[in-house]
Amino acid sequence: MCGIVGFVGTGSDAVLSHMRDRLTHRGPNAAGSFRDDDVWLAHRRLSIIDLEGGGQPMANAGGDLVLVFNGEIYNHLQLRERFGPNTFRSRCDSEVILRAYEAAGTQCVADLDGMFAFVIYDRTRRRLFGARDRMGKKPLYHTTRPLKSTGTSVAFAFASEIKALRAHPTVESSLRLSEEGLLSYLLMDYTTHGLSCFDGISNLLPGHAFTFDLDAEPSQRFRTWKYWDLQATLATTTNAPSMPEAGRRIHALLSDAVEKRLMADVPLGVLLSGGIDSSAVLAFMQQHLATDQIQTFSIGFDEPSFDESMHAAAVAHHFGTRHHHRRFTAETLRLRLPALVELLDEPFADPSILPVALLSQFAREHVTVALGGDGGDELFAGYDPFLAVGPARHYRRWIPRWCHDGVFQRAAHLFPVSSRNMSIGFRVERFLRGAPAPANLRCAVWMAPFTVAQLRWLAPDLVGDDTEEAVYARFMGDVAPLGDGASDLRHAIHFFEHHYLAHDILTKVDRASMMHSLEVRCPFLDTALVEYVNALPDTYKLRGRHTKFILKQLLSGAYGHGSMLPQPIIRRKKKGFGIPLARWIRVDLHDSFREVLINEWPQSLDRFDTHRIRLLFESHVDGRRNHAKELWALFVLAVWVRRHLSS
Repeated sequence: MCGIVGFVGTGSDAVLSHMRDRLTHRGPNAAGSFRDDDVWLAHRRLSIIDLEGGGQPMANAGGDLVLVFNGEIYNHLQLRERFGPNTFRSRCDSEVILRAYEAAGTQCVADLDGMFAFVIYDRTRRRLFGARDRMGKKPLYHTTRPLKSTGTSVAFAFASEIKALRAHPTVESSLRLSEEGLLSYLLMDYTTHGLSCFDGISNLLPGHAFTFDLDAEPSQRFRTWKYWDLQATLATTTNAPSMPEAGRRIHALLSDAVEKRLMADVPLGVLLSGGIDSSAVLAFMQQHLATDQIQTFSIGFDEPSFDESMHAAAVAHHFGTRHHHRRFTAETLRLRLPALVELLDEPFADPSILPVALLSQFAREHVTVALGGDGGDELFAGYDPFLAVGPARHYRRWIPRWCHDGVFQRAAHLFPVSSRNMSIGFRVERFLRGAPAPANLRCAVWMAPFTVAQLRWLAPDLVGDDTEEAVYARFMGDVAPLGDGASDLRHAIHFFEHHYLAHDILTKVDRASMMHSLEVRCPFLDTALVEYVNALPDTYKLRGRHTKFILKQLLSGAYGHGSMLPQPIIRRKKKGFGIPLARWIRVDLHDSFREVLINEWPQSLDRFDTHRIRLLFESHVDGRRNHAKELWALFVLAVWVRRHLSS
């Protein structure tokens, strides 16, 4: 796992080194640079495979191709056999990418199985070629605008994180807050659809590749295309396998996905939540490694409704792993927040990034690589909103809008306000805010920190007079990509896979883990597994009120492989990796929130009505409403703006 950066233009060795070393946390073990006329490439390395060799930037034998690469290619041993194992100069997976490009050019990405972001400089063709993995596990930001400032220029630049781009003085001098990126953040918790919070800086979409031709006309230099379509894997299966057949196939695919992610020359562990997904990863991992080779890591909270540590400990005890555990408090949050904001290039409002960062920090004290259960909920319909899809469909059909606005919305406020995780009042309020929305928008509205109506009240100039669907289309692209014939569950899976997984979950895991030089691998996001499960019928995933139906059946031993997990772990209700924000804002972090939201709101965010921000804060502190999600999004935004932009 590494950090990559490069640009086309004028600069200096000192500028390139500064850009590269802003990514030291992603690659603390080694650094390298390359220059050829106006092409500059650099790399920071976290050594995982071939610890002594494999330095980057890496050139091929002829010297006409130069690679910078972040990630892991899990099928590199098979590709070595195809290309001739005796022709390689190292044991690392990076060299395989160069050979694949030699063989197939820009089509080589179809042969690569892994998590990756890479750029190849083809010196003969005077072309940069780059790609990002299918699910979006590794980031690749870029700017394509011709930029000039005193003594330097940039025609194109790329990096694993925006902070490395900003280290070039020409890029930094041109940065402005993106209105679309800001709107995406406020409606989603994160930026999506290739946006960033800076005008002119984009994030290459998952499953996409690009070329930048140095000698073409400026308007023709940059081209991007989709080489793999996640949406296509959701096509309705006409000849579906039987459930036992599908269960056996999923078992084989998961076993293979875990096994291939065990390749490393460094210690391995599992990030264990006590939920079914990370526990399943551990169960499959034990089939390939001796128990004494496996270490597990979990964290807990002082507030019982958020604490899952006892379940993680039970799973670790069941398998006999070397288990490590730490607790997480409001004081820990307060102390860690400045460092987290410092490292986050964009505002990011999923508060679970804090415990993930803490978990990554102490896991890194013992291991360099950890496996996690990310992707299981999206793939097998495991989140609570999946259970609400059916009731919401009937609600939208039978409840008139006037009745929703005049009766049910008001009735929702009669539930007691609670700081507990997923309280009844919170669930009812969230259900009602999204139930009237069309199927293709419903989950986005359910998960949002703000609705379009709330933003129109809080920052009217940001939203304008567009309809809800038109506002979402501005940053989500086509919000109805599956067509009218798709089931509501398919629309929900599409949202969680395309948006929430790629831009929230995987962004969170990448930034929080790489902040501490820890590589996290996700077996549930294996390409073959994703394509197979996505093509299965809805009822294999959600049956009545039973989420992850086929996965739970498999782990219970229904398909001939024996029970793999204790039944209490399989049957227990999903809790989610939350933190007790509502109580902390009222008590532990009250002064910090009041200072930022009321006393020091940035002048550059004057489009927000500060009086209405005060109303949100006071109604939450007084216990009249639970506005923790909205207040956290505003708090993170204000802290980020004061640190990263002129306030």
